[in-house]
Amino acid sequence: MLETGATLPAEQLADDTGREISTKELIGKPLVVYFYPKDDTPGCTNEATQFRDLSDDFEKKGTVIVGVSRDSVASHQKFKEKYEIPFRLLADVDSKLCDAFGVIVEKVNYGKKSMGVQRSTFLFDAKGRCVHVWPKVSVDGHAEDVLSKV
Repeated sequence: MLETGATLPAEQLADDTGREISTKELIGKPLVVYFYPKDDTPGCTNEATQFRDLSDDFEKKGTVIVGVSRDSVASHQKFKEKYEIPFRLLADVDSKLCDAFGVIVEKVNYGKKSMGVQRSTFLFDAKGRCVHVWPKVSVDGHAEDVLSKV
């Protein structure tokens, strides 16, 4: 998993509008990158709406929020619209960014093993250097905790 002091990995992927962007375009302001397993599931919705509800506070601190999952652009569009999410979601369908950050882990669900996204959050400074990592996020109160570190 990406550690404190590491630089923001350079990857190209689509955002929720379908526009291809480079992660390097996100450098220049403090940046929160949070990884989540799947759009429109209870835990992921709770996390996204917590960040949504605090988005003005993050903005006042000059901080950009970006959510990342392996869902498609179309899935992100529906998710954003349904919950009025004001920040960018990146569609990492090929798992390039997830792999670069090291957030794909083995999970066990009802005794069945699979590889999936570990809910994780990374805070970068304006130069693209990681200054804080939350490796195994518990959703409740997480966005407030992140805001306190900005």
